[in-house]
This record gives sequence, C-alpha cells and structure tokens, in this order.
Amino acid sequence: MIEIQESAILGWPALDFTAYASRLGGMFTFFWVVIAYPIACGSYDPSREFEACAMSATVGALGATAAMALNMYNGWTYVEDRLLSATVEYEETGWYDGQVYVKDPEMLARDRLLGMYTVRPVVETLRKTLFGCGATALVSLAGLRMIDLPQGVGMSGDYGSNGGYFSQTKDEAEEEEDADVEELMQEEMKRAFGAPAPAVDETARRD
Repeated sequence: MIEIQESAILGWPALDFTAYASRLGGMFTFFWVVIAYPIACGSYDPSREFEACAMSATVGALGATAAMALNMYNGWTYVEDRLLSATVEYEETGWYDGQVYVKDPEMLARDRLLGMYTVRPVVETLRKTLFGCGATALVSLAGLRMIDLPQGVGMSGDYGSNGGYFSQTKDEAEEEEDADVEELMQEEMKRAFGAPAPAVDETARRD
C-alpha cells in the first residue's frame, strides 16, 4: 500500500480532491493538446470545422485519460482485495510453490480497517472518474454526430452510412428506370412510324 501511495501517478487518487482533480485535468489537457488535437486536425479543417475538431479531440483525450484512470483503479482494487481478504497468497520462487498465509485476528482487523476507510474511498473516487469520462465522451460523440449530419436530416431520419437520405428502395428505382426506357422507346417508334409501339409484356420479356 505504501508503494502505491508513493507512486508518481498511481498515488494521485490518495491525495485530496483538489490536488487529484488538478493533476487529472493536467493529464487531460496534455493528451488534448499534444496528441488528440493534431490527430483531429487531420480529419477536420480547424479553420472551418473547429467545433467538430475540438469535439473529436475531446473524445480522444478522454479515452486516454480513462485508460490511465483504469490503470489506477486496477492497482487500488488489488490492494483493497489483499487488505480485506483473510488470507494472502504469495509466491517464494515461482508459481509452483505458492503458499497461502492466514492472517491472525489482530492483523486481519488492522488490514480491514485500512481497506474500508483508506483504500475504498480511493476506489470509489476512481470509479466516479471512469463514469465521468465515459459520460462526457458519449455527450461529445453525440454532439460530433449532430455536427456531421447533413443539413435537413435529423437523428430519426433514414440515412445511410454516407449521410445520404434514402427516398426509395432499389427495386423501386429499377422499375422507374425501366418505365423511363420503355416510354422513350415508344416515343421513338411513334416519331419513326407515326403510331405508338405496342406495349411490351413484362412477363414475356422476362421469360
């Protein structure tokens, strides 16, 4: 536990809320400015699409920050489990000779007090951090989706992967094209012979 508290990054959640929030905000800002924003500028022109570029960079920076918070969470949950458990598994020289140490009542009471009142609040803080990163990323993705939608198309519209709106099915489009071709043929026959061409039986033509 002392090692994780003194760690350069893993020890952040054990600090007071102001210090932890400022360090986490600094990490997010670093990822946003140095990594996420230059990558987002490759997909969007910041001079014309700054909102989309900023939201895209925010999603990327939140993902990197959440990954770091998840690493902290895994480390602190491991410590919590070891403190609250009545037994401790350890290895002397390898996986094949592992042993289980049973804590005496005094040690178990002390470890559980540390786990309940020192480590568990840190784990809850990290859980809230992960939830906040996920919720903010979802909101940013929704805003980015609204910006990317073409004009006149709402979220409930029937649009395809390219943002275009589907006004008719493929079969309807083919039938409409066949009707246009047939009408053009009749006009050409009428112009050439002075009489309309006989209607073409669709069933016979297909056979």
